[in-house]
Amino acid sequence: MQEDTRKFVTFSYTFSDPWAGENADGSLEDAQEVTLSFRFAKPGKSQIQRMQDKAVKAPGQAARNLLLDVVHPDDKQALMDSMEEYPGVTMSLAGAILKGVGISSDLGN
Repeated sequence: MQEDTRKFVTFSYTFSDPWAGENADGSLEDAQEVTLSFRFAKPGKSQIQRMQDKAVKAPGQAARNLLLDVVHPDDKQALMDSMEEYPGVTMSLAGAILKGVGISSDLGN
């Protein structure tokens, strides 16, 4: 197996899960804070182009593919598990990565 020589940076995401604090009787406790951290490499031009091409028809799948392309191999299964449990994580993390390479919808007029 070829060694991965890309530089990886940790992205952390914290949010409140209002459903995590459910009691045995079905009542809800206070929301539980969830913090997820994964290491990602900087996406290349071809990965960004692939994501942009697919995003028109399937933005969620495009974001998922991008994340799985650039996640550290040791973090891949945990990321997939987190995306399954918290589907919104996919778009949030992909957005953070895209912002890190200069793609943003926050530009002024």
